[in-house]
Amino acid sequence: LKESSAKMDDFADDAFEPARIIRRAVLSSFSKEKENSFEESPKNENYLANEPKDENESAPRKISELETNEDKVSAPSIESDESEAPKIEKVVSKALTENFKPAGKIDPKVEKEILSLIPNEETSENAARADEKKENGRENDLKFSEKKDARLTVIVQENRTEEEIAEPKPLINVDLLDENINYKPPAPSLLEQSEEAEEIDDAELAQNAKILKEKLATFKIEIDNLTVTPGPVVTQYEFVPAPGIKVSRIENLADDLAMALKARGIRIIAPIPGKGTVGVEIPNKKPSLVRFSEIVNSKTFAEFDGALPMALGKTISGDVYVADLAKMPHLLIAGATGSGKSVGINTIISSLLFKKTPAELKLVIVDPKKVELTHYAALKNHFLAVSPDLDDLIVTDPADAVVVLNAVCAEMDKRYDILSTVGQRNIFDYNKKVRQGAFANDKEILHRPMPYIVVVIDELADLMLTAAKEVETPIIRIAQLARAVGIHLIVATQRPSVDVITGIIKANIPARISYLVASKIDSRTILDVAGAEKLLGNGDMLFAKGGSAKPVRLQNSFVSSDEVEAICRFIGSQKGYSAPYRLPSLMENGGEGKIAREDRDPLFEEAARLVVNLGQASVSIIQRRLKVGYARAGRIIDELEDAGIVGPFQGSKARTVNLESESELEAYL
Repeated sequence: LKESSAKMDDFADDAFEPARIIRRAVLSSFSKEKENSFEESPKNENYLANEPKDENESAPRKISELETNEDKVSAPSIESDESEAPKIEKVVSKALTENFKPAGKIDPKVEKEILSLIPNEETSENAARADEKKENGRENDLKFSEKKDARLTVIVQENRTEEEIAEPKPLINVDLLDENINYKPPAPSLLEQSEEAEEIDDAELAQNAKILKEKLATFKIEIDNLTVTPGPVVTQYEFVPAPGIKVSRIENLADDLAMALKARGIRIIAPIPGKGTVGVEIPNKKPSLVRFSEIVNSKTFAEFDGALPMALGKTISGDVYVADLAKMPHLLIAGATGSGKSVGINTIISSLLFKKTPAELKLVIVDPKKVELTHYAALKNHFLAVSPDLDDLIVTDPADAVVVLNAVCAEMDKRYDILSTVGQRNIFDYNKKVRQGAFANDKEILHRPMPYIVVVIDELADLMLTAAKEVETPIIRIAQLARAVGIHLIVATQRPSVDVITGIIKANIPARISYLVASKIDSRTILDVAGAEKLLGNGDMLFAKGGSAKPVRLQNSFVSSDEVEAICRFIGSQKGYSAPYRLPSLMENGGEGKIAREDRDPLFEEAARLVVNLGQASVSIIQRRLKVGYARAGRIIDELEDAGIVGPFQGSKARTVNLESESELEAYL
């Protein structure tokens, strides 16, 4: 038996596929005093070796030799639980196992089934049990002798290591997108249909052209080839100045022309990019409203194939203008109160909802004003990405904004790790190859197409006022690095000053939109050129695309709050994913941060209990209560933040405490 077991151990080392073993005979061993031995049966070598020879023979007969033919393979011995029965070794008939090479251990369930078929034979009671079974008509060989051809099936499990058994897991929350949802995009019928546009009076256009030509002539500026391009809100008058006329002379006449035309304000483009002409933009006396439904129903929007289409509105000539956020790759929006900034953000988000599916797009929305973007909470199981460390779907608190922005940075880092393992440079190429099954054999990472993430911040000035350093750092990181992994920023502010839009933020966000601002300084801050201070408001804007020479004047389409709520209600009523898209947690380390436990201050635990009981934390509290200096108190606060017990710095406010009770603290420590 030892020799047979050794042979089977050698076979078990081979990594063969699981096999099905057909057994026809099972032997039981006796006590150590009766040595087991076997010989070929004269009837059939597949019969049990312990079959009685005649009526008087009830105990198994001895066999002199052990089959040692190397071409025949014996089954491995299996030991039963010593607490329940003596050691039992089972040997399978050599004829049935000639081609069997086991690749692993026998299934425990099947082993138990085999053991139930083998009698637990005691040497002192074996003969009596056999006689009793004969008298009752239940021969011991009912399962073995009379049914000698009955077959036992044993499933041999593949002996794999933990690394081979472990399945690949996703580094980010893309496994949630494996759920099948029957998503239907919103229909244009949810929007208010546009009324017939106000037709511009031809007499008004001719009168303005005449006044413009006469006024320029008074300043000895002759013009030729005057053409008119009417738009929904502004009409552009384009002409060619006479030879020898400096363009700068025409630019300086903006106020004089506005007074002569009795206009609220005019804008002179000298020269128009790509043309040898000068343009003068004069507001219409009866502007027409551009509704969002016009943009959605247009052929330009329907045929646009960009990754993240944004329906911005109409140009001066009345053409629909659609841009791709993925190519910008981030957008900075500025405008005074009431200039149409919030409506523009709703237009951008709504256009993304019309063109993208929940598997392709996720939104992170930060709304410090708390009322502008709250209706998008209905999209939680469709389009929202949330931080597991926060309870709010739409982030409104500046401290929570810091957490969610850092979570986006963590998502960005993990996405870069995935791209680096497969040697891809951007999300577009990666998603394309994943859909083609190029990385299906990766045993470490589960590859799924990554959705785009758009981070929308409605009021940056409020965040910079309360936690400038904490907010600026993740915004800069996202603006610098996140383009390749499909994370894009839309940042809006009422105050485009240098303390809000810092130089490094501005340098990494080349695409800008400016609505009406208060002064030329604000216009230069956001656009690097003047002109935004002369806009008309109500959605009139200048759009500077990254790399363009001069900004383009557009009229933003109007979408009402009722229309946005109808879109969100339609999407929210459908079956979505089981949970929102989860960003990486910043507290998942369970209290183990960058600072090792042995390096913590001796007063660390006492300080932790103090801040948990008080419900707030600050350096001054640690100083007063623990009677330590400012430097040591600051280090203790840093250690508490590193352990995840207190939140980040919030300016003049006390830090938030993440734990609610001392018992929770004890478990956390």
